[in-house]
Amino acid sequence: MVNYEIEGMTCTHCKKTVEKIFAESGKQAVADVDAEMVSVNETLTEEELDQLKNRLSEDGYTLGNVK
Repeated sequence: MVNYEIEGMTCTHCKKTVEKIFAESGKQAVADVDAEMVSVNETLTEEELDQLKNRLSEDGYTLGNVK
């Protein structure tokens, strides 16, 4: 598992939204509200990371670097 920083999650609804956005991109992910991170089964490519950052920002989340 690779952990990425994520900001903006405050509740379980946020967790589900983040996980859904990753799933829409073909990535299985588990978000952790308290730890402010999202765990993915594999390292994301720069292109995947950029696409997810843009998509997540539309919903008010900020995807950061590997944690």
